[in-house]
Amino acid sequence: MNTPLPSAGVTSNASAVPERGALPEEPFPLLDYLQLLWFRRRLIILLTVFAGIFGYLYAQQLQSIYTAQSTLLIGVQDSKPADLNQVLYQRYFGLEAAEELELLRSRGLAEKVITRMGLLRLPEFNPSLRPPPSGLEAFSQKLSPRNWIPTRVSEALRGTSSGELVSVAPSAEEIERRQMVTAVNIFLAKLSLLPVEGTDVIMVRFSSPDPRLAANVANTLPETYIVDKLEAKLESSERVSEWLSAQLEDLENKVRDSEQAVELYRIEHGFTEGASGDLLTQQLSSINSQLIISRAERAEAQARLDQVRRLMVADADGLATASEVLSSPVIVTLRSQESEVQRRSSELAVEYGPKHPRMLQVNAELADVRARIGEEIRKVVLGLENEVEVARTREASLEESLREAESQTGAQNREAIQLRALEREAAANRTLFETFLNRFKESASTEGTETPEGRVISQAEVPGRPAYPNRQRLLLSYLLGGFLLACGLVIGLHLLSPGMLSPEQIEQQLGTHAIGMIPHLTGKQLPHEHVQEKDASGYVEAINSLQVSLQLTDPDQDIQAIQVTSSVPEEGKTTLVLSLALVLAKSGKKVVIVDGDLRRSSIARKLGVKDTGPGLTDFMIADHDEVDPFITPHAASGMAFMPTGQAQYVSAADLFASDRMKQLVAILKTQYDYVLIDAPPVMAVADSRVIGQVADKTLFVVRWNKTPKKVARAALQLLHKSQVDVAGVVLQQVDLKRYGRLGYGDSGYYYHYGRYGQYYSS
Repeated sequence: MNTPLPSAGVTSNASAVPERGALPEEPFPLLDYLQLLWFRRRLIILLTVFAGIFGYLYAQQLQSIYTAQSTLLIGVQDSKPADLNQVLYQRYFGLEAAEELELLRSRGLAEKVITRMGLLRLPEFNPSLRPPPSGLEAFSQKLSPRNWIPTRVSEALRGTSSGELVSVAPSAEEIERRQMVTAVNIFLAKLSLLPVEGTDVIMVRFSSPDPRLAANVANTLPETYIVDKLEAKLESSERVSEWLSAQLEDLENKVRDSEQAVELYRIEHGFTEGASGDLLTQQLSSINSQLIISRAERAEAQARLDQVRRLMVADADGLATASEVLSSPVIVTLRSQESEVQRRSSELAVEYGPKHPRMLQVNAELADVRARIGEEIRKVVLGLENEVEVARTREASLEESLREAESQTGAQNREAIQLRALEREAAANRTLFETFLNRFKESASTEGTETPEGRVISQAEVPGRPAYPNRQRLLLSYLLGGFLLACGLVIGLHLLSPGMLSPEQIEQQLGTHAIGMIPHLTGKQLPHEHVQEKDASGYVEAINSLQVSLQLTDPDQDIQAIQVTSSVPEEGKTTLVLSLALVLAKSGKKVVIVDGDLRRSSIARKLGVKDTGPGLTDFMIADHDEVDPFITPHAASGMAFMPTGQAQYVSAADLFASDRMKQLVAILKTQYDYVLIDAPPVMAVADSRVIGQVADKTLFVVRWNKTPKKVARAALQLLHKSQVDVAGVVLQQVDLKRYGRLGYGDSGYYYHYGRYGQYYSS
């Protein structure tokens, strides 16, 4: 068997390994994944080719679908100028386009197109005309979720059971209607309408396996839409004309009745059209104006009278200065006479005395004039009083007239309310009648002159190539999908692997460097037997490399006592102990194996000797320091081993922690070159952590692609916390062929191990 030698250089970078128990920060291992994909390229290529073949077969069995397209302009504008706000609203918000889209995809329009083109005669739109499926199509229908429902459940859902028919057979009309409904559903599923943003243009697309049928439907649908709109407008105009005609007749009767009611009310209450209300209003306004004037005149006369009375009370001479007195012509004449008499009296007073007859006569004349002036003033005052009284009487009369006019106006207004209501009703009926009459005339004049609200911009042409499927793109999609799926499968299987596959992974996951890789041996031959028979095999060279790597971990220390342990059982630690002991014994070293696994000892069984003599436990309770009686030599290999012994013990951990154990190791180191201790797993018992205190170095065994990362990490952390000097990790039972394909580190060397087979002998 040509087996490669694991490189001893795995320990060359031991100085770069992080501190014990600490995990290094590793960036994303892109290069490792790329190497993994490269070494798995055959599987990736195989899966990609398989996906491509499947995609090609699938694309070939797909039915070709052709799509034809026509262009429709909706909402053709009239020649009259449009409202700006309406135009902006339609352009930016697409109100009209949204409504017309719903009309174009309506079921009613689809039925008209189906009827017009006779599509019910085609199996494409009438499934009842299709032949029964066969081959791949029948198989796919069997896989349809509809067929997953059990027969009884489906019969219960349809309301039938085996042997019993609940519903009556449908009539011919019902069957035809169901066929039409199915055809409409198929038609609408093949139809797509795409509005052009910012315009009133709609692209009408129809897909079908028949390219000519697709083009015909794409052209027929817009034409049917335009004709349907014209027919709808014509029908609407006819209905409007009929309705307007009936409404006009009713409105004409209402106008006639309301006008007659107005005239009867006028005659009954004595209203003359347009005069009665105005006369009452003018009379009331005239009286009100006269009353205001009369009140002003009475106030003015009262003011003059009050002024004269104040002057009479305050100063009689001042009364002569009043405007009413000064304006009297009689008083003016008397004042002139008074002045003349006073002048004569002054002239006579110079010549005569006061008692002279002529003086007495002048004074008597003066007194008479003044008496007459006083009489005239009293007359003026009496005239003012009369004037005030007359003004007051006139004011009272006008107020009475105003009250009577207001009373008449109120009564007439109450009667006019009903009249105005009748007049308003008549006017409203007349206006409504005129509006309906004008609308009827417009409808009658425009009936039959409707313009279409759409125009076909471009006709659909018969498509020359199918729109679906794009077989090239589908094939590329399957190839790309198969490639990505294969890559994902390779990486996924790699990530799901519970164990570790390379020294790099051990250093990344456990924070401890790997000092050896022991290959897996095929066949029924045990590893220690292989070592005995084949001195120059790759397996033996791997053990030799491990020995060298162990010494290089601490060149200044004389490493003699070596503990070999693992995290869990069946990792290959006992096999490694036996193989290492045999290789060392063949090199001329004195080697002794101490079976420290007191619970599950297997060394004696693998060596083919009886484990019935004294051993480790017996020495621990002996009263002398001689170890030879407790050691069993192995003549075939030249090594010796100390079995577990027959003595009873309380606790293995207490046994290994005793000073007697330290004494045993010290004695064995003086008599042997190497003391190999086969310790139990770390996670099972605490013995390994105690034995590690007396051993020079500890080898931690990890089984390739099996030992879980978390378990191995936890075991190493326990050893580090117990201050156990772990020399490194040994990767046991490595499948070198598979390891070489994975592309880790120097795995390329192992991948091409056949080239180096001349250095080894199987």
